[in-house]
Amino acid sequence: MRKRTFMIVLILFFFLSSIPVWANSAPVYWEASPSSNVMIVEDNSPITVLKENLTFDFSENLLEDYSIVAKVTAEYTMKNTSENEITSSMVFPYFGNFSGSRKPGGQVLIDGSPVPYTLYYGDSYRKEDQEEDKLDLKAALEEVETGSYEPKNFSLDEPGVLYQVTFKNLKKDHFTGKVSFPLEGAEKVFAKNLNSYGYSGDSYDIGTSVRYQDTMEIFFLGEALDLMPEAHTFEGKELTENEDYTVEITKKSMLFQDYYEEMVADSEYLGYFVINNQTERNFFLKNLDDAFGAARLVTEDDLAQFLYEERLIFLYYETPFQAGEEKTISISYEAGGAMDRRSSKDPTYTFEYLLSPAGYFKDFKNLILRVLPSEGYPFVISSSLPLDKKESGEYVGVFDTLPEKELTFTMYREEKITLVDRTEGFLSRNLYAFLFSGAVFLVFLAALVVGLGIRGLIRFKRHNR
Repeated sequence: MRKRTFMIVLILFFFLSSIPVWANSAPVYWEASPSSNVMIVEDNSPITVLKENLTFDFSENLLEDYSIVAKVTAEYTMKNTSENEITSSMVFPYFGNFSGSRKPGGQVLIDGSPVPYTLYYGDSYRKEDQEEDKLDLKAALEEVETGSYEPKNFSLDEPGVLYQVTFKNLKKDHFTGKVSFPLEGAEKVFAKNLNSYGYSGDSYDIGTSVRYQDTMEIFFLGEALDLMPEAHTFEGKELTENEDYTVEITKKSMLFQDYYEEMVADSEYLGYFVINNQTERNFFLKNLDDAFGAARLVTEDDLAQFLYEERLIFLYYETPFQAGEEKTISISYEAGGAMDRRSSKDPTYTFEYLLSPAGYFKDFKNLILRVLPSEGYPFVISSSLPLDKKESGEYVGVFDTLPEKELTFTMYREEKITLVDRTEGFLSRNLYAFLFSGAVFLVFLAALVVGLGIRGLIRFKRHNR
């Protein structure tokens, strides 16, 4: 069986249409268990939200990762209605991934002063798989690993061997360098710097395209691995070692924990993802564990896949309150939207914000929603909540209580998508198909004309005999 690992390209394409979703804060507390700590939604929170100002500011005309970008600020006025001094633990949940240039997170201010926060990562999560329109925050928090994750399919202190296989080209033409090796039983391998791999039974191989010199890494969780290198042209012709190429294999014994930390730091596919704290370590180990649970050969492409999957991310912070005290809490971040050109000339961009988590507070009043459009995208063409357009061009919604619906709105260059827009969009998206069809038609027409001409010439000659 042969598998080509073009995973990154496929994942990038798949997630261009995904919607990054942010949410209101919700009160939580920690519940201890023998194996880990779990964040639980607090049903009897004494905290009341007196007011929320929610602003989506597009005025700076920012564009990143195939989307216009909003500077979003959720500013709450909260009050401790109890007679006791408390510290309220809160989470700000959102759907996101590590695919873009914006690292997850934002800024949290309490009465104007920045406070620290921690990010926790949930399992991969497809929003369309939700049975209801609202997020089940309690169930989502139960998936979060807040203790120290212990892998089930490998051991961090397991000794292994790092092999580095370097192919060097002695000729001009590119070629494919390949290494084959057997895996028995529960033996496992992690490989990087490759562009193809395959297996048949217990026999595995990995390959790389070589122009001048290229090095593949193979970490074997065990004592020794029997490597069999070879090389061939792109057409499949076998090449001769020391005449067409050279190959050098080095090996180094080390613990798997030491290797994976170096690998994450050096990997070009894992982008800006680094392991700086326990939550990022848990995230990486959980995904690596899942990968080894599914296959004996795991590549850095397999790990990169997890970075591009939509998942719930929780921004956790704590807010101290005196008895009866009011505080202003502000959370700000940059958010991209979902780009869609299926029904329009220019892309539409859809943004979503989960309002329902704020329903876990004791009470919620006075939501003021503002959308400040950019010059390039000045119109909100659809919204799940009523918005009034002001003379200044901004859109405003005022609500006495927490709306029952989540917020979803779509931005566009024009006030609405017209039939002309839809037609131009259809023609633009199908231009190459039309050109190809036109070329085929012209070839057919030319062949028909030539055929009719030849037929006429034959008849003419027969007539004049």
